[in-house]
Amino acid sequence: MDGAIVAFLVLGAVALWWHWSLQAREAARHHARAFCQRQGWQLLDQTVALGALWPVRDGDHLRLRRIYGFDFSPDGGARRHADLVMIGPRLVQISAELEDGGRLIE
Repeated sequence: MDGAIVAFLVLGAVALWWHWSLQAREAARHHARAFCQRQGWQLLDQTVALGALWPVRDGDHLRLRRIYGFDFSPDGGARRHADLVMIGPRLVQISAELEDGGRLIE
């Protein structure tokens, strides 16, 4: 019986992790879409990809810092890359590469 309880707890933890990961990815996609709209750019592939994940201290809490990458097109032809940083549910920074080699940081 003890093995069943442990298995149930592990399964529950995995389900929660999966749910929170999907929520974070959807929030990142929303922020990327809004960023591109503000700039007048097109979000390519309509998605973001998780590039890095690690725990950080956020005040009194331990949260996950996630970096998502996404591609956009400023003119409908060129493909550029941007990164989006979130700590927990909060957007921290978006950084996009520009045509001249610079970066737009918001």
